[in-house]
Amino acid sequence: MILFRLILKEYFKFVGGTVTLCILLFTLFDMIHKASGYFSKHNPAPILIVKYYIYQMPFQLVQTLPMAALLGSVIVMVLFCRTNEITAMRTIGMDPFKIAAPLGVGGLILTCFAYFLSEVVIPKSSQKVHHITSVLIEGQDSYKTDDQAHWIRDGDIIFNFSDYNHSFQTLSNLKIVSIGYPFYPRKSLHAGQAAYNFDSGLWTLTEIHQVNVSPDGVIATEASPERIEMKLPISPEKLGLDRRKPDEIGMFELSERIRINSQRGMDVLSLRIAWHVKLAYPLASFLISLLGIKFGYRSERSSETVRSILLAFGLGISYWFLLSTARALAGAGDLHPFLAGWLANIIIFILIALQFFKLRKI
Repeated sequence: MILFRLILKEYFKFVGGTVTLCILLFTLFDMIHKASGYFSKHNPAPILIVKYYIYQMPFQLVQTLPMAALLGSVIVMVLFCRTNEITAMRTIGMDPFKIAAPLGVGGLILTCFAYFLSEVVIPKSSQKVHHITSVLIEGQDSYKTDDQAHWIRDGDIIFNFSDYNHSFQTLSNLKIVSIGYPFYPRKSLHAGQAAYNFDSGLWTLTEIHQVNVSPDGVIATEASPERIEMKLPISPEKLGLDRRKPDEIGMFELSERIRINSQRGMDVLSLRIAWHVKLAYPLASFLISLLGIKFGYRSERSSETVRSILLAFGLGISYWFLLSTARALAGAGDLHPFLAGWLANIIIFILIALQFFKLRKI
């Protein structure tokens, strides 16, 4: 138990140092890049720049955790190897699984932490980031209707409106068309205005003109009632433009967006890819941590230490390359969205399995 706590403590020490260094480097390079372009163009107040980078930290933290987990596990194992502590552990009968247990537990803690940030913190912090950049710095309207929300499909019924007034919660030029086989209109309704009632959850339609079409395509009946109250698959809370990228949305919210957009007949491929990546990427911290055990069986020479750290960097870059390549191929339709998120993890898992198989024979 003492060895377990010792390895775990050293692991988190190097993980924390790596994460801090990565975030500082990202902030520095991003500020240098934006200082000569974006910031000089809009001239934001210093406090807005500070808030911008603070709210970006959770997202950057999740992005750096797998690399930090890899470097943390490699450095700990290399240092323990150089002080002959790995040899001592093997002498008392500890197999690679027991030696790697603290690394696995540490990686599992990082994975849970990454899921917490992805689902709870990042969706809110990303909203603040986009509010700062789009509204406070660039001067855009705080509320803007999502262009994709103007067309909604619910089964065989198509809804369309020309504009939404956020202040009065009203739709203008609402059209509702019921489609029959083979894509012939059966009913149509046009309302000049529709007002939302938050108490009842219903829309009140006025300036109405209804048309019923016979199966042979001839107008059967027409009507112009004064007002109609009805429930529409249109929610004022979801009409606003969400400036967040799919990677900045929680998995449950992303699943709901996939369902709604599928009903609307929209392309959801990018959302499905993002969903699988958000599920698989945090797990990389756990898997990659286990790769460190291999470096605990290397030579104690300084040249081997440097080589091990460089190899760890290479593995981290290779993981990013595989993930980016899989996402690009899936986005082009050449790879299933599942593999976009899980291909890199599957390859890492195979490497770990082969590694433990070899080490057990040593």
